[in-house]
Amino acid sequence: MRNDAQVRRGLAAAATALVLSLSVAACGNSGGVGGSSNAGQATVGAGQKVTLNYWTWFPAQPTLQKSIAAFEAANPNITIKLREFSNTDYQKELPLALNSGQSLDVVGVQVSAMTNTVRTQLRPVGDWAGNLPADWKSKINPAMLAQTQDIAKDKTLYSIPMGSIGSAVVYSNADVLAKLGISFPKTQADLAADVAKVKAAGGGVAPVVFSGEAWWQDEMFFTVADQIDPKLSDELYTGKVAWNSPQLVKALTAYQNLFKNGTLDKGTLSLKETDADNTFNSGKAAFLVEGSWNSSVLSSAYRKANGITVGNVGAGAFPVVVDGGQPAARTFAEGGLAIPKSSKYAAQAAKFIQFMTTDPAGVSTWASDLVLVPSLNGYAVDPSVLTTPEAQSGYAAVQALISAGGSGRGQYSTTFTTNVLDNTLLDVARGNTAPQAAADSLQSAWASGRYPVQ
Repeated sequence: MRNDAQVRRGLAAAATALVLSLSVAACGNSGGVGGSSNAGQATVGAGQKVTLNYWTWFPAQPTLQKSIAAFEAANPNITIKLREFSNTDYQKELPLALNSGQSLDVVGVQVSAMTNTVRTQLRPVGDWAGNLPADWKSKINPAMLAQTQDIAKDKTLYSIPMGSIGSAVVYSNADVLAKLGISFPKTQADLAADVAKVKAAGGGVAPVVFSGEAWWQDEMFFTVADQIDPKLSDELYTGKVAWNSPQLVKALTAYQNLFKNGTLDKGTLSLKETDADNTFNSGKAAFLVEGSWNSSVLSSAYRKANGITVGNVGAGAFPVVVDGGQPAARTFAEGGLAIPKSSKYAAQAAKFIQFMTTDPAGVSTWASDLVLVPSLNGYAVDPSVLTTPEAQSGYAAVQALISAGGSGRGQYSTTFTTNVLDNTLLDVARGNTAPQAAADSLQSAWASGRYPVQ
């Protein structure tokens, strides 16, 4: 719902420090949907070595090299030649390369940002799925697979997702909670009680921190709104529910009350994302509200490597703050693995895709960085990665929340979010606008036709 750069902001930032891998695969020569024709396939004899050209922007190269090394060890006749780009450069360079017919075999696809930009130069998965195990679909989270397919304007699956990100979730300073006898909050009443204890204890520890920037407001707000209906965000952007519906007024009221009753401090709205993260990472906050892409902080090895001094970290869903609500988070598949039409080695590329998405041995090479919740059904983090009960149960809670698949995060491209919604939500949080008035204003702007979904 933010612009494309903002939608992946947390993911791309985390990648530079650590994580996630993108690759892609292909096969078949049955044509495709639009664009150029599929390249003819090279004849590969028994024992013949093949080199696959692999472009991506993600994950951090050290993580990706581990994945490639593991694949090459298991497939000694296939070599992966990697070229990695920055996030913004990749969005420019990959379309140029594909449209010029450059020979690429495996490409990472930013699912929400790039699918419709490059799909006419990709082989539909149906063209090369014959090179995957017959049961490959049953191994992939169906919600993530559906999001990856539905984002394409022609509703065709062009890539297989490695995993998903979502927001908002809550990270906890487990040492502070233990010292004060606080449990991870499940409801607004729990959170309010925890905040009161942190304030009473003093010591320069903030109860709850988060970004006060405008772009983060819809992340926080829709986490609350989707507690009423897990698809409410989708229903608003697709016109199934009005922006001044009773559900939205209820959500706006609940959101405003978090600040009105002091559970969330209005002063926090002055923080930038880096300010909030740094405060929590230095041990000066009890709770941090962030995206699931921040889950690397659950790893003690990651904290040590990155100079993060908070001792022990837990996590979980944002507390339920609406009557009768359920924990929620907007999610979206990211890191699609696709095969360009220019590939002459689709069968070998498909082997790499299988390794990175449906083979536990392959997924474990990149997923332990914790940025993406893997699309592989039943994936469990190696116990050596998360060394405390709080971290282990925290990641399990985040994984369950993201895997369930809520409304689509960043799925609907419209300037309504940045030009209207985010600042309206800030006014509601600050108490400057009543919920009903805000809802009516949102509906009026939406109905104006000035902000169509692209």
